[in-house]
This record gives sequence, structure tokens and C-alpha cells, in this order.
Amino acid sequence: MANFATHLYGGALVSSVASLGLYSSGLAGPEQTQTCFFLGVAGGLLPDIDSASSRPVRGAFTLLAVGLSFATAFALVGRLPLLDLVLVWVGTFLLVRYLVLEAFARLTVHRGAWHSCLAVILMGLLSANAAHHGLGMSAAESWAAGGFVALGYLTHLCLDELASVDLLNHRVRRSFGTALKPFSLAAPRASLAMLVSALVLAYLAPSLDPLLDTDQIRGLNLGALDLGALGPGIWWGGVLDKHH
Repeated sequence: MANFATHLYGGALVSSVASLGLYSSGLAGPEQTQTCFFLGVAGGLLPDIDSASSRPVRGAFTLLAVGLSFATAFALVGRLPLLDLVLVWVGTFLLVRYLVLEAFARLTVHRGAWHSCLAVILMGLLSANAAHHGLGMSAAESWAAGGFVALGYLTHLCLDELASVDLLNHRVRRSFGTALKPFSLAAPRASLAMLVSALVLAYLAPSLDPLLDTDQIRGLNLGALDLGALGPGIWWGGVLDKHH
């Protein structure tokens, strides 16, 4: 299994190439390019949410605990004295950061349902819906967000599979095939729940019309990718000038 640094750098590499490709083709501006890049990197760390010992999971639960602690304490301002509010904040933090995390760890198995192609689709759809319905992004922007999260997620799974092949010793580790699988047969309930969730999210997903509107896509600066459209003067001007 690839380590945290490998997933981080691998996700950053793939996301940078993909986001710069969008920018150079005129499909995204500077801000959208940066957003897509960070979403791709984040997606590359998501599959390890089924490992309670991973850095992303510990960090995510810490941030979640802090956020819920403040939300709970602020909701009780004016009804409880300051000391009680502090105790509520501390109690909520400890509950989420340790007890909820422990329960989550017991309910999940590393390289289980979250290491599958079904999980890639689910997280992509979830991100697209969150961007569209939660943040009010356009359909095209929402699908871009979901696509980059899914791309990063898929990159993580591919890196895990590559790490399972030991080229120096000419052997394949037992973990090979446990990451990049269609779904988890070892966790049928989790896989079924993910499938149902993916179908619901697909129904609620933003319109695909912007992605299927070829006239709209042609209207963008895609000509920048057509090397022939640049003309021979761009590539061979210096050479041709020497012969005239």
C-alpha cells in the first residue's frame, strides 16, 4: 500500500496536469483551475477514510470535532453560564474526536468498500451534488468539481495497486486487487448502501446538458489545443526564414 506522501504527491501531479489542461484549453479560469487542483488532491486522500490511523481521517475528525463543538456552544449562548459552555465545548470535542472516531473505526475495514470503483463514482456524484445544491455552483462547475474529486480518488486506488507489485523481487503482494475493484464482496451491505446512495445522487445530480452541448464547448478556446490551427509560421517560421 502506498504511503501518505505518495498519495499526496501522486494526487498533486495528476491534478496539476488535468487542471492545467483545462486552463490551457480555455475551459477554466485561474480561480477554477486552482479549485480543481485542490479538489483533486483532496480526492486523492479520501479513500483512506476507512483507516482510523490515517492522517486524513484523524485530521478530518479533529476539524469536525472543533466545528461541532463551537456550533453546539454557540447554540447555547445566553442559556448557560460561561463555565458550562466551556464544559459543553470540551465534552462535544472529546465525544466526536475519540468516541465517534472509535465507532467509525470499528464499522469500517481498511481496503473495504471505500477502496472500490463504486466508491469513486459515489464520491464524484456526492461532490457534484454538494457543489451544485450546497454551494450554488453551475452545472458545469459542479461536474468539474465532482470529476476532479473522482480523478483524485481513482489515482489513490491506482497507486495502491502499483504499490502491491514488487518489481525488484518479482512478486505480487497479497494486497494486489484489494483497492481497484468494482465493489467489495467482503462488505455486501456497505456496497449495497453505496450503490443505492449513488443511484439517489445520480437522480439528484445537476443537468448534464452543459457537458453534452457541443456548440457551447466549441465556443470555448479549444483551438489552443489544435497545433495545426496555429500554422507553420509558429513552429517552423525560424527554419523557413533561413531558407528564404
